[in-house]
Amino acid sequence: MKEWLSSFDVAAIFLLLIIMIWFLTEKKVPLKSHSTYFCLVAMMLMVTVLEMVVSYMGTKHDATESIGYTVLLIWYSVAINLMPSMFAYYISLVANFDRKIKRTFKTICQVCLVAITVILALNPFLKWAYYYKGDTYVQMPGNVIIQIINATMVLLGIVAIMRFTSQISLHNALIIILSIAMFIAAWFVQKETGIKAFAFFFALCCATLYHYLHNPGVILDAKTNLYNRNFMGEYCTSKFTDGKRFGVIVVAMDDFKFINKTYGVDTGDELLSQIARFLDSLNKSNVVFRYGSDQFCIVLNKHVSKMESVAEEIHERFLHPWYCDSAAGAMMSASICCIECPKDADSYGELVEVIDYSMAVAKKNKKGGISWATDVELDKIRSDKAVEKAVRLAMDRDELMVYYQPIYSVNHSGYNSAEALVRLKDDELGWISPEVFIPIAEKNGMIVEMGDMILEKVCKFIRDNKLKDTSIEYVEVNISSIQLIQVDFADRVKAILEKYDVKPSQINIEITETATIASMSVVKENINKLVEYGITFSLDDYGSGASNIDYINRMPFKIIKLDKYIIWDAFKNDKAGITLEYTIGMLNALKLLIVAEGVETAEMRDKLKEIGCHYMQGWYYSKAVSDIEFMQLIQQN
Repeated sequence: MKEWLSSFDVAAIFLLLIIMIWFLTEKKVPLKSHSTYFCLVAMMLMVTVLEMVVSYMGTKHDATESIGYTVLLIWYSVAINLMPSMFAYYISLVANFDRKIKRTFKTICQVCLVAITVILALNPFLKWAYYYKGDTYVQMPGNVIIQIINATMVLLGIVAIMRFTSQISLHNALIIILSIAMFIAAWFVQKETGIKAFAFFFALCCATLYHYLHNPGVILDAKTNLYNRNFMGEYCTSKFTDGKRFGVIVVAMDDFKFINKTYGVDTGDELLSQIARFLDSLNKSNVVFRYGSDQFCIVLNKHVSKMESVAEEIHERFLHPWYCDSAAGAMMSASICCIECPKDADSYGELVEVIDYSMAVAKKNKKGGISWATDVELDKIRSDKAVEKAVRLAMDRDELMVYYQPIYSVNHSGYNSAEALVRLKDDELGWISPEVFIPIAEKNGMIVEMGDMILEKVCKFIRDNKLKDTSIEYVEVNISSIQLIQVDFADRVKAILEKYDVKPSQINIEITETATIASMSVVKENINKLVEYGITFSLDDYGSGASNIDYINRMPFKIIKLDKYIIWDAFKNDKAGITLEYTIGMLNALKLLIVAEGVETAEMRDKLKEIGCHYMQGWYYSKAVSDIEFMQLIQQN
């Protein structure tokens, strides 16, 4: 039986040695959780060896009476009883708890480790934990306290994993929970049955953890042998969690596709490997990652103040050729950006955004040079990103609102139309101006989907409220240049109107002159299709500086909307007033309908009516209101 029991320890020693050899021969992973894991494996190896030695000496009567046996027994007792607390601390590191939780957990572990060490170190003198009476092992209250401490630590680890699941991936959580289960099972079996299999089962637990959580092959880039982008996220997150100051140097190759096309992909890979080796050799305390296909990131831990000199050294190297068998003297350029954390970014998500934005600006303004994230308008970028997120969320939740500003007809002495205006309110940002979120939606392409949603809401409003039976002849809908250059734009508009049984004459599409600058042929084709279908077009912001008469002559506009600023200027400046009067006279001569925007006073109303404006729009009549308020307004009118 003793021979069979010792085989568990022998198997555990071999398995633990194999794990340690793997760990030491692979590339070192610069995380505290990895070094703690190694300490855990080393300590378990020591416990297993001590267990075999103590068990063997226990069979020899003379040996049990020696001081050496007593020392080894104390050493073994201390080591094996410290394992649960060490394991619990390791769990806190792998789980990547936030700084406050990690600090609390670490303090608890340290207190428990000290308490267990003191109880066991003083046991030979005070016999608090246990003593031997002949061949009988006698437990004392101190041993119960140790067991309670160990059980509490493991339980705390389980509770922390369950409570803070948002801090850890489901994959890692399952691996940790499985390891804890193996740890508890091994401990329970050894305590209850006396079978010394704890070391073997714990070694299996360590092997499982190594394969899934500490295997360098999973976090290394195969081509360059640098750490990959996924591990960069884990590494930087741990730095932010610990509140450590560090620097990041981003090295992005310029036009590397040209290298691949000129020399071939294999040569390109070899050159990237050379660059990787150069960056990795700059300083052993730096950690280098392959961030993208042709991008690298260097994290500086101890020498943040030397970030500029490191960036200069990298820039200097790229002034010289790179050599390999297939590319003798290849010249390459790289844009370099320096980022200070947590000054420029205080989370990994923000760091990714700063890297992307900073490199985009660097490649545009300082290609092949060195730039700093502080030189980029990061606050503006973050604000735009927050607005973009709010727009996307509102679209996903169908929370975009359409308000309607009535337009007064001089001839009919009442409201005959309205302009649909999109409104957005976010839980965190509050009301966001269309002047802010529309350009952002245009920039990232969301405007196409947004435009369709707004048109659908307008058509549904027209149908549900039976606007054809009111004084409202049509509703103006603003269309972006991005929408107009979509080849299928006209077909989508027709489909939406037909879906809600809205007549083409009930919709007026409002565009600016700048909307037709790009892809003029596509824009003109879309406009002509919709005009033939029966939809009218109006030119917005006329007089803002971009519009010209030739443009009006070429495009089938029915309505011209005078920009509110030239209206306001006309009532402040005599020359501006004369210009406005002659402009309106010219547009009337061209038989175009004229809408004056920004009408705010009775004086403005009377003057604009006198000089020939057909329609008025502005706060004098009404601000933009919700659909319910709009229906009440036209019913009263």
